[in-house]
Amino acid sequence: MMTKKTESKIGNPQFLRVLVVEDSEDDVLLILRELKKNGYAPEYERVETPEDMANALSGKHWDVILCDYHLPRFSAIDALAMIEKLNIDVPVIIVSGAIGEETALDCIHRGAHDYIMKDNLARLGVAIARELEKKEIRTKRIQAEEALCQSEEKYRTILERIEDGYYETDIAGKFTFFNTALCRIWGYPPEELMGMNSREFTDQETAQKIYSAHNQTYRTGEPGRLFDYEIFRKDGTTRYVQTSFTLIKDSAGLPTGFSGVARDITKLKILEIERQEGVDRLRKSLGATINAMAITVETRDPYTAGHQRRVADLAQAIAVEMHLEDKRVDGLGLACMIHDLGKISIPSEILTKPTKLTNIELQIVRMHAQAGYDILKDIDFPWPIARMVIEHHERLDGSGYPNQLTGNDILQESKILAVADVVEAMVSHRPYRPSLGFNEARDEIFKNRGIFYDAEVVDACLRLFEGKRFSFEIVKHEDPYLVKRRS
Repeated sequence: MMTKKTESKIGNPQFLRVLVVEDSEDDVLLILRELKKNGYAPEYERVETPEDMANALSGKHWDVILCDYHLPRFSAIDALAMIEKLNIDVPVIIVSGAIGEETALDCIHRGAHDYIMKDNLARLGVAIARELEKKEIRTKRIQAEEALCQSEEKYRTILERIEDGYYETDIAGKFTFFNTALCRIWGYPPEELMGMNSREFTDQETAQKIYSAHNQTYRTGEPGRLFDYEIFRKDGTTRYVQTSFTLIKDSAGLPTGFSGVARDITKLKILEIERQEGVDRLRKSLGATINAMAITVETRDPYTAGHQRRVADLAQAIAVEMHLEDKRVDGLGLACMIHDLGKISIPSEILTKPTKLTNIELQIVRMHAQAGYDILKDIDFPWPIARMVIEHHERLDGSGYPNQLTGNDILQESKILAVADVVEAMVSHRPYRPSLGFNEARDEIFKNRGIFYDAEVVDACLRLFEGKRFSFEIVKHEDPYLVKRRS
């Protein structure tokens, strides 16, 4: 009974290249007739000597080899040996007359795929179809394996060429795979690096941080963020590395380890440290310069010695209370330290006069805001220092000086400086009057809240004093540039 597959072949014969190792032309004709009955359109070549078979194998591609067991100068055993030597993947079916089962099994052991008796050729078509299907499966598997090998080789080549280190670890954090770059960064040969974990090349604190970061990824499945830490190389030197990592899972979705990329950032870290040291030096130099300017003012007006520093302390505390950025708080502190710099242009007898100033003398004193601005305007500060100095006597309603600015035309830092300046001046002793006390100062800024002084600034100032979180008496001056942070 013909199968559907066979019927379809008869309607549309399947081309088949057949190498027949046979000394009988009649037997070949019987084989070809059987192949055609099974839906094949055979193209064949008959060989009966070793030389003919070698030529046939080297010159053409064959779909199947049908081989008699006994030939005058050749045998199936010789043919199988030749095929094995040439490493050719072609199904070989033994087609013979008188062959015992033991002999047939020996042929199978030597590489034959099946054996058929010549008096039972009806099996030939099914046997060929089965072996061709097996060969197609083998071919696809080999192609897949070759593609996989090529992919792995390409993957490995990429990993070996990149400058960054690539690594894989087990769940315990021990290295199970890494590229050459990682060995170069860590400073260990591959055989020593294999199996190491973070406890062996970092300090205890860093190892705990690495463990916590990996544990977070293990629990959530989310990739690990960029993580910087210091490692100790085999030669005792250190490196700064930056790593990111992800979770490795098996086919069942269960975590098996971690994979990550590590970059040597030692040079960048050193540059960052050197840059910060340079910034710190400039910061100290700038602070010293500002302090020298402040001292210069105080030598001209000894009665107000410490006024600028106290104003700076209060202004920065207000700015922190208002949640200004740290950099703005720093700039405000520096401006406060020299906000009266322009007084060096005012005659000493006016600055130190113990009685009330005349209108003309008052106008001269008021020139100090503009004078301070003129001194500072061409200095390239990273903050608007000169603008804060010229605006510290401006008022929201335009009644201030020197430019009668109003509302949003006044810098926020200038508004803070104005309140701090008024409060400090009123609670401090002056040549022409004793201290008015904090109650008077509080009443002044509260009464003129939103008129002369910014409401938000006034509220922040009052909260500091009423909550006893600021006092001029407890301020310590260790560094004129140090920004005080009060919670």
